[in-house]
Amino acid sequence: MFEFVNNRQVIFGENKVTEIPALISWYGCKKVFFVFTKFVNAWSSIVKSLEDKGLEVVLYEDVIEEPDLHVINGGRDIYVKEGCDCTLALGGGSVIDAAKAINMLAANGGNVEEYQMDGKQVTKAPALFIAVPTTSGSGAEATRTSVVINNHNGLKKSLYHPTMIADIVILDPGLTLSLPSNITAATGMDALSHAIESYVSLNASHFSEMYGLKAIELVNSHFTDVIQNPGDINARGGMMLASYLGGCAITAGIGIAHIMAQPLGALFKIPHGDACSILLPAAMELNMEYAAEKYAKIAQALNVYCSSASPEENGYKAIERVREIRRQTGAPESLVPYIKDKEPQAAELLDFVKRTTGHIKCNPRPVDDDLILEIYKMCLKS
Repeated sequence: MFEFVNNRQVIFGENKVTEIPALISWYGCKKVFFVFTKFVNAWSSIVKSLEDKGLEVVLYEDVIEEPDLHVINGGRDIYVKEGCDCTLALGGGSVIDAAKAINMLAANGGNVEEYQMDGKQVTKAPALFIAVPTTSGSGAEATRTSVVINNHNGLKKSLYHPTMIADIVILDPGLTLSLPSNITAATGMDALSHAIESYVSLNASHFSEMYGLKAIELVNSHFTDVIQNPGDINARGGMMLASYLGGCAITAGIGIAHIMAQPLGALFKIPHGDACSILLPAAMELNMEYAAEKYAKIAQALNVYCSSASPEENGYKAIERVREIRRQTGAPESLVPYIKDKEPQAAELLDFVKRTTGHIKCNPRPVDDDLILEIYKMCLKS
């Protein structure tokens, strides 16, 4: 048994952002709530193209970092006050997650923390939502989930519903050409972690496994090239597809790397992709006993499989290849640089993790206190 939620339409190719105005007009929308980051130069030309089509545009650029309650609730207020009838997101995972939640709140009312913490239910389908990613990593455009920092308790926690997924996704690799190498590296490791963790998830299905393995192959083929040759549009396209497919795959659920990445990201102010980069190889190692056959399949996708080796041996080849990719791309390897103050006590760390992601049960190795503390200690030594 499984459930799979897909976008209605996915458009891939260079300069495909030019199709946005026609798409919005076809759906009969008149006033666009545009969530974006000014770090992407294309935002101004998109606004002009929308206005040239006779569409009104309400700009929302308050998503500077990972979104919190104020960003989401504030966006909802502007959307409703201005009478917008669709949402467009241009940016990385934080921008898309914020737009996803704002679009849902505009239709359903209430504050985001009610859905995040109190179990308030989505009862109305949101308006048209178009997601245009400008990084290759989060896969947020392919998911029904929005990760939000709760200002009241410090938790970074998700809210989700099938109708929150973007109706239309535009994958335009040209938008990623100007990304700094550190962001390219961190987001690429995020995409790889989605693909690997979903593949070994206890909730994996034929759909998620198919997407996950293809995402791993694409990362293996293109990630290093993107770092070494930032202007390679083919490599940028490969990583953008890997990110999207990894986002599709993660519908199967996250593993211990992501279970730890969310709370540690909130606790130490670690960007999500950096946290995943640090945690992924350790997570694979700690899960090996419970998913060796699947890690051997991952070794095949990473092109390091040996037919005469055991599943465990091939699994460790996969881990070493992931570490090699991390080194070659300059992605983060240790938690130490992010810990500015004293480390949390074990009890404090366990409480923070459990309140954030303690409900997740699809990691191949059962998640208990020992596993949480072990992976944390491993990532202090990396």
